[in-house]
Amino acid sequence: MAKNNRNLFQSINKDILKGFKRIYWFNYLKFKKIFLNLKSEKIKKHNISILYPTRERSIKFNRMLNSLIVNCNDPSRINIMLLFDTDEPEIEKYKDVISDKLYKNLNFQIYIKDLKNHAIRNNYLANISNDLILFPVNDDIIFKSKDWDKYIDKEFSKIDISKPYCIWTDTGQKYPYLHSDFPILNKAWYERLGYLSSEIFNHWYFDTWICDLSVRSKKFHLSPDIKIYQYSAHSIKEEVDATHLRITKNDNVSKDKIIWDESLPIRVNDSTKLIN
Repeated sequence: MAKNNRNLFQSINKDILKGFKRIYWFNYLKFKKIFLNLKSEKIKKHNISILYPTRERSIKFNRMLNSLIVNCNDPSRINIMLLFDTDEPEIEKYKDVISDKLYKNLNFQIYIKDLKNHAIRNNYLANISNDLILFPVNDDIIFKSKDWDKYIDKEFSKIDISKPYCIWTDTGQKYPYLHSDFPILNKAWYERLGYLSSEIFNHWYFDTWICDLSVRSKKFHLSPDIKIYQYSAHSIKEEVDATHLRITKNDNVSKDKIIWDESLPIRVNDSTKLIN
């Protein structure tokens, strides 16, 4: 009985702490938005790198690209950085997509290199990029916001872009002020840490790591104007493909959860590097 009471107390206490956390971050970001809007300077326009490691998803690439271009204000400053494995079987199909006249104003950069995991691939592209704004995306997303690139300019104009910072997009989370599946970073973040996200995982926790460091350092804010929708294979059966099956094999989710739990000291230490 005592054990059951203790477990019940722990459960209630955990729920209370979660509630306080939600209230805190909701209000923190609300007041931060007001403060940033008050001090906001002239909107500055920047080139944007779309970091895009991909494999065997040329059809989804086209879907993503279509939503990007249809909702883009100035495609001439968007650099799509594609990264393929050396044995990519759909390389010609990707090239066919790129050659579509609908995408003629976008800038495409193709890189071919075998790299171990999702974070290493994105960090590789971040290192090569010459742009101040870095936007890692997946094949299974679409851009929902009209003029999404103008909103990115607006948000980064509110802060000192020479210092590490992260903008959280609205990805349909129940509590968008607690997590974003597709955060946008600046080059200064990469330069300060030497990475966008940690390379210690098999595949997962790319965005979770970024959001965790964002929260710990408070070097972030949420933009509800930049909306992304994800056709997740975890919830949409039709989205399951060979790439998804390869990523989820060998119980990598559970293995990465263990790595995540053990990585707290690293996350605490690295988050302090983002604070000037």
